[in-house]
Amino acid sequence: MTQPGVQSNQSAIVMLKEASMRGFIRSLLLAASVWSAGVGIAQAVELQWWSHWAIEDNKKVVLFEAKRRFEQRNPGHTVTITFYEKKNMFTALRAAFTAGSGFPDVLYYDIDAPEFMQAGWMADLSTGVRWENVEPYGKAFWTRPGPGGKTGVWALPLEAASDELYYNKKIFKQLGVTVPPGGAFTQEQFKDLVGKCAKAGYAAFATGAADRDWAAHYMPNGMLLDKLGADDTLRLFRGELSWKDPRVVEVFQYYKELIDLGAYAKTLSSMTLAEAHRYFHTEQKACMFPVGSWYTGRAFVPQDKGGQPKDFELGMMNYPLMKDGRGHNQKLLGVAGSLGAAAKSPNLALAVKVVDAFADVEIGNLWMAKTGVQTGIKTDVSKIDSPFKSYFDEYARVNKTSKWVDLTAQQVRLQMKPGVWDTYVAAVNQGLPNKLIGADEALAKLEEARLKGK
Repeated sequence: MTQPGVQSNQSAIVMLKEASMRGFIRSLLLAASVWSAGVGIAQAVELQWWSHWAIEDNKKVVLFEAKRRFEQRNPGHTVTITFYEKKNMFTALRAAFTAGSGFPDVLYYDIDAPEFMQAGWMADLSTGVRWENVEPYGKAFWTRPGPGGKTGVWALPLEAASDELYYNKKIFKQLGVTVPPGGAFTQEQFKDLVGKCAKAGYAAFATGAADRDWAAHYMPNGMLLDKLGADDTLRLFRGELSWKDPRVVEVFQYYKELIDLGAYAKTLSSMTLAEAHRYFHTEQKACMFPVGSWYTGRAFVPQDKGGQPKDFELGMMNYPLMKDGRGHNQKLLGVAGSLGAAAKSPNLALAVKVVDAFADVEIGNLWMAKTGVQTGIKTDVSKIDSPFKSYFDEYARVNKTSKWVDLTAQQVRLQMKPGVWDTYVAAVNQGLPNKLIGADEALAKLEEARLKGK
């Protein structure tokens, strides 16, 4: 028979053991909870995304919507977007990629930096992106040789654009100028128009080449295309056709006549692209603005953000019809601003998911509705509700008979050998429009570069 005192002691021992066990379990659970939280914190990633379009608020709306969708689908992970002007961004990216550190996970990309693909800085997006929601031409554009010649898909084509010629309707009315029903002046009519603009104190073209090495290429490119047709224009750019071809000489001599009449502002070399927009629609110092149709991305924002005034009368026309031209109705169209991922990002899988957030018809619709700019993402026009309907109608009218050629002023560099491109920039983006050299000298320099590049 157990003594009462002994039973009491045994019960106490059992209770003590149970209490100790409960405490141990609580400690274990607490430790597990802390460890789990620590792992969750360690796994939560803040992705860095560098983007162009620092002053284009309508485009930012689309980017932030894609960011929101990514974060909603990937709880705990966040994205921080840092906006730049493109030229400064590419300079910073080159430095960061070369150093191997400090680069973002996701980045704005376009063909102004073709070396990024060959250098292995861009991730191959062949998988991980819903390409069925992207226009085939957009995917094809970014399907190119990368490091070691291996083909990949290096970016998602968010923005597409055609090389357009905008004009100020109010100034045209002042000058008594009416755009022909077909949307294009003849060669002689266009020369007369440039002369009228200059005589009235306006530059014919609102072009600023201070921060873009292709800004003054729109007019000569458009006229070469109209004169030569697509095939010979591409042959010229690839170095397969001489710059001394009589048709090319004729275009350049005509172009020099326009320049001598006062086609460009004296501030061409010091004026940036952003300043050129304001020069055209806010200061209204130029009759026309040859530029990509991404013009709307900058212009269709509030005026205090750099947009055009609400009462600005924007018109669209086509490039002049060159005498005996083989490219009438042809116009350049191609992929512009795109999105890619850094190949060496420590968060590459998540970065690709950010890019994939754009591969969605709803995002394509939103882009068109907010910016008025074409996109390489598929869209459903019936579901696009936009305040820019009148612009879309004008664009459709002017381009009703346009035959698209897969190239833009920004992409000509891809056709040219490096030495020829450098000469084209020096001679045609600066020397010729600034009246520093003549047409014959410009063509001689280009022909010399072509022959050296063979």
